[in-house]
Amino acid sequence: MTKIVNGYSLPLNPAPARRLNLRYLNGALFASLGVLGAFYLVNISHLTVQGFVLRDLKSRASELASVNTEQEEAVNLAQSYNALEARTPELKMVAIGDVEYLAADNLAVAKR
Repeated sequence: MTKIVNGYSLPLNPAPARRLNLRYLNGALFASLGVLGAFYLVNISHLTVQGFVLRDLKSRASELASVNTEQEEAVNLAQSYNALEARTPELKMVAIGDVEYLAADNLAVAKR
């Protein structure tokens, strides 16, 4: 005897689908929210500290630039014509008059 199976004669109770447990899902979401929040706070704190360091470095750079300008002005003043002329009497040098150059005739140069 042959048995004929149709779709209506199969049991209507399929295997139960695996349901997502909301307790675990909520726990995972809260844990990830906590980790991301902590990461955000650490990142903001680090950026704030870098901002303070950058501000201090900029103020130090402006101080050094003003000191550099003052020192360049001091060098230019020391090298100016008036400053050099004022310091020449202290050297006790004699002024140059007429200069006579010696001319040497018949120079002998050794060659290899």
